Amino acid sequence: MKFNKQMQISVLSLLLAGCLAFNGYAGAFGETPPVGVQIKEFNLLDTASDVVGSADFTPEGNKDGHFMLQLSLAQKTTINAVVLRSTDDYGKDNYQGVWRTNRVTTGWLLGMVQDKTFTTANGTTHEYIIVNPGFRKDVKEPVGYFEGELTFDLYASDNGTIKETQYYVLEIETPQGTVSSKPIKYKKPMTSGGTPTSPESTQVPSQSPSTSPAPVPAPSTPQAPTPAPAPSPTPADGPAIQVFFKRQELQFDSARPILKDGSTLVPFRKLFETLGFTVKWEDTGTVKQAIGTKDGLTIELTINSTTAKVNGNPVSMDIPAQIINGSTLVPLRFVAENSGYQVSFSSSGTAATIQIEEGGVASTPDPAPAPEPAPAPATEEVEPFIVKGYVRDAKGHPQQGVTVFADNTLLYDSNILAVTDDSGHYVIELPQMATSWRMGADFTKSFNGKEFTFHLNADVDQPLTGSKGAVRNFTWNTFNGQIYIYPNFSTFDKSLPEFNMSDLEMTLTPVGPLIDGNPGQTIVKRGGPVQGGGGVDGIPIGRYKASARWVPEGHAPIPLQVRVSYTGKYADSVEFEFAPPKGVSTSNYLSELEVQIP
Repeated sequence: MKFNKQMQISVLSLLLAGCLAFNGYAGAFGETPPVGVQIKEFNLLDTASDVVGSADFTPEGNKDGHFMLQLSLAQKTTINAVVLRSTDDYGKDNYQGVWRTNRVTTGWLLGMVQDKTFTTANGTTHEYIIVNPGFRKDVKEPVGYFEGELTFDLYASDNGTIKETQYYVLEIETPQGTVSSKPIKYKKPMTSGGTPTSPESTQVPSQSPSTSPAPVPAPSTPQAPTPAPAPSPTPADGPAIQVFFKRQELQFDSARPILKDGSTLVPFRKLFETLGFTVKWEDTGTVKQAIGTKDGLTIELTINSTTAKVNGNPVSMDIPAQIINGSTLVPLRFVAENSGYQVSFSSSGTAATIQIEEGGVASTPDPAPAPEPAPAPATEEVEPFIVKGYVRDAKGHPQQGVTVFADNTLLYDSNILAVTDDSGHYVIELPQMATSWRMGADFTKSFNGKEFTFHLNADVDQPLTGSKGAVRNFTWNTFNGQIYIYPNFSTFDKSLPEFNMSDLEMTLTPVGPLIDGNPGQTIVKRGGPVQGGGGVDGIPIGRYKASARWVPEGHAPIPLQVRVSYTGKYADSVEFEFAPPKGVSTSNYLSELEVQIP
């Protein structure tokens, strides 16, 4: 859609209306499910691949949510559509994202790949077949006709809402009715790696049912080799290595860090981009180079050469950059220290930890001092008719003054309250009655002169019986807000492509510590639908400097100017904070920004 100033309100209204219409359709109750159609298993596996885009089976720069579906069809069945919805834990739409096989109302493509197993004289083989290379634009055209025990890999391009805390529901629509899964979510901390069940990292399945999976087409510009996920470490490979940049752990997509000849080697692109470099890979056929450039600093690493160049000057290294199992790995200490950072290394048994911190050459020190080590909580013992525990943040630090409540499931609006002490501890004495209790907590935090209140669920979010008692701890680890973004293209150049919110790239850099006292990290996110409008969400509450680019496919990126909505002049960047929403379009803490072409 092309936006102008007059169209903003109507476009967002249509977007919201589409979401509400879809919610009414997808969430309808009372429908008789089709006989013989059963969702046997539905899981979110990983976010390791970039296989699909927002509308077709083409990589577009955002990692996909990779889901696995096992479906049982007792007889030959027509599948009209498959819909993936983000929901709350009860399966109710929360407007964080919809992915579909058919072009209906709002949403992105839900890419489906069928894993067909064949048994031959030489053994069992697999063939991966793309079911829908793009949207079924004719909504009456079925996805296909299927029968038996089926396995599908589903790919949903990340619009910024594929995360470990999000619930998802899958719907299989047939002419006889709809079958829905239970709400599921990723049960372990989300990582960008995983063990995919189809060759998504290095291969995209063939778009023809008669052929085998084909490799991903080579991009127009040379890239460093991108391998399949690295195998799990073994003792012979050396210790498992964790790398932290300003106390934030780095997640490596394609390969894990390794120790070789006394030096730590890590994937070059992740390290360079974390340190703020623009990266380039050059391959002349005889010489391969990994190059990073930022703020007047250029580091050139030649594969298998112990001589690098820093701003054109040759510098010796102890170990060269090298390609191992298809991944380009570079010496971490050399790159970090020549970028003005300090590196510390510690190891214990089969684990090693590397910390990258600001050094003496760095222009701006880390605004947040390292927190004191969290005290270890005392061991709690379960007592009858007592519920107790601790409230801590993600680093393990106690949270004082948190209101914890035990909610009686038998009697309406019958709660018992307690407040945590200096050590984050609480104790609630329960009456001796035959009932069960659910635990919750409310936590108010002051930040930059504003009050922010968060609801916490217990780490073990299960009812407890009073006669047995229980220990229920709480962890404050989620404090996100969202941003509405309004494109103001009143002087739109008709020679430019059509504007799509998913082509808007926002860069958010923390200004000072976040609400939890930690420094945070720079966030780069694409726009998309958020609760009540369009923009980005999942942003930890803090003060940020925001800049924006428009990155339409097939066109050079276009820098945009930005301002806080209806406040001041447009500029290349703007600082903003979050506040409670003024209306009812969202219940999340909110900020509102406008962007325009300069």
